[in-house]
Amino acid sequence: MAKIAKASKSTEKKVAFQKKQEEGGKKVLEYIFGALIILAILFVVYSFIIM
Repeated sequence: MAKIAKASKSTEKKVAFQKKQEEGGKKVLEYIFGALIILAILFVVYSFIIM
């Protein structure tokens, strides 16, 4: 019985850790895409100034 309780605790921890990692990964992707959009806008402005 103790092994089952121990196993379920570890799987709960794994699931919680995976969820936390997934949320962190989504935030990182949002920051990366946001930075790319800002850089694209800056490049468009720069190219208009040069012409």
